[in-house]
Amino acid sequence: MTSNVQLTPMMAQYRRIKSELPKDALLLFRLGDFYELFFEDAQVGAQLLNVALTKRGVVPMCGIPYHAANAYIGRLLKAGRKVAICDQVEDARPGQLVKREVTQIVSPGTHFDERMLKAERNNFLAAVHPIGRTFGLAFVDLTTGDFMTTEVEGDAEALTELQRLRPAELIYPGDAAAVRELLLGGIRGAGGEKMPLTPARSPSDGERGSHQPRGEGSHAITSAATGYGWILRL
Repeated sequence: MTSNVQLTPMMAQYRRIKSELPKDALLLFRLGDFYELFFEDAQVGAQLLNVALTKRGVVPMCGIPYHAANAYIGRLLKAGRKVAICDQVEDARPGQLVKREVTQIVSPGTHFDERMLKAERNNFLAAVHPIGRTFGLAFVDLTTGDFMTTEVEGDAEALTELQRLRPAELIYPGDAAAVRELLLGGIRGAGGEKMPLTPARSPSDGERGSHQPRGEGSHAITSAATGYGWILRL
């Protein structure tokens, strides 16, 4: 974001809320009858939504009507983006800053928009966790409650299984660049588009290694369980 701009109280509120979100989330900020996007989010949103990019002072901005927001959010999700929705949680009062809070964060694998769901296939959120040559895979469809885990050996088998189930979104180890490149190059959605990737949130130091299974086969079990844990933390 632009750092040398003198911010109004409302824009300071926006930046505070934005700073608390995942870095890849686009923030829809409620202003009266519109949701507004500012700074870099506005530049991305204007291009994806084909809406006018304007300015508030020197700050880039674009907006979408509140009453039509679901359709625009659906377009962002189809583009593989994560969306944070920030609403006004009190009535506006003259001369006072309206309190706003993020009420929902949705992503391609966590939404419930029936217009985007297909009856013939699941809308899986998947997690991939490698240990050596073993890949732990976890899949959950929040719209149906379907959940499964498995372990496979090697890049080819992992890509084959992921391509077979075609998850709407993939969680991967944020510090594993090789895994990210493997997934980017080898997985496509039903329409041939690149699969949306989300870096996994790291567990706290207190959690790390506190419940690791031991003995033969423990690597594969740990790998699948770690993927399941990432889904829970998303």
